[in-house]
Amino acid sequence: MTPGETNLDALLARLSRLGPAELKQVQAHLARQQQDARPARELPPVNSDFYDLASTLTERQRRVQEKVRAFMHAEVAPIANEYWARGEFPRQLIGKFRKLGLGRDLWREDGTRDPEDVLAGFLASMEMARVDPSVATFFGVHNGLASLSILLCGSEAQRREWMPRMRDLDVIGAFALTEPLVGSGTAGGLTTTARREGDTWVLNGEKKWIGNATLADVVVVWARDVADNQVKGFLVRTENPGYHVEKIEGKVALRIVENGHITLTGCRVPETDRLQNANSFKDTANVLRATRAGVAWMALGCAMGAYELTLKYSQERQQFGRPIAKFQLVQNHIVKMLGNITAVQTMVMRLAQLQAEGRLRDE
Repeated sequence: MTPGETNLDALLARLSRLGPAELKQVQAHLARQQQDARPARELPPVNSDFYDLASTLTERQRRVQEKVRAFMHAEVAPIANEYWARGEFPRQLIGKFRKLGLGRDLWREDGTRDPEDVLAGFLASMEMARVDPSVATFFGVHNGLASLSILLCGSEAQRREWMPRMRDLDVIGAFALTEPLVGSGTAGGLTTTARREGDTWVLNGEKKWIGNATLADVVVVWARDVADNQVKGFLVRTENPGYHVEKIEGKVALRIVENGHITLTGCRVPETDRLQNANSFKDTANVLRATRAGVAWMALGCAMGAYELTLKYSQERQQFGRPIAKFQLVQNHIVKMLGNITAVQTMVMRLAQLQAEGRLRDE
């Protein structure tokens, strides 16, 4: 017998002595070899939009989504890990965001927007969170909480003064509601106070965990008016005397967005910088209501990014001679991820439609 030849009689004799369990193992081994010998199929692109909801978007909405996706992959993904380790916001991104012109895609010059741009803004948040939720938080605080406070609660003069600059990121906004011992319990428990002295308001108190506080040019501060015990809103310029912010270090999550601990000590704010239509907690709640759905879209973006990275890794990672994506246990986990994502996508799409139609309710 020459090298490489098989003694068929000896092989058959050996197989005949195997028990049923051993024969099954041989069959399984041969089946795996046969499968591995097949030409490898080209894998489809990793895609977390299983129901193809992108096909339901308008051309404008799709353009915003693709624009933000390209920006995040080109400008944020390469540096995200570095700045996460440093716990620092990459300030060079502000100029790049300004050049991107996303604010002009989402807001008109007067600060209003088309109904279809409600969904476009949520899609932008989702695409940011797919790569890094901290960057999505930075933009959400500025473009959502701060800008909508001015839009919903400001006077016409205040909207004319601030909204064009906010839209173009010529100024950065923050939203100061949470306090060290109160959380977001603004209905009646705010400890930050506002006392009127003629045409000036004097603010005293503390705000904590305020996103963008270390970067902001203007901070929307919510304080309790000592005269009527109602919540009022103020546009506090960060160069105001009595305003001080300290960066909160050692965070575990959202490490890139910078949260600040703000101290207001006799901080004087002119009446012209009081949000003229913010006179009670109901007005604060209107801002929160308009922005809460954005948090769900950010969570969706995080889930999509995690799924896409998981699927790609499982297709590349080899174990026991094959990609781990070929094991049913791994496949089961991945399918559950995609199922949950698809359910959330359909829910938040409907939520965005209701908000654009003005039919979103608290119940």
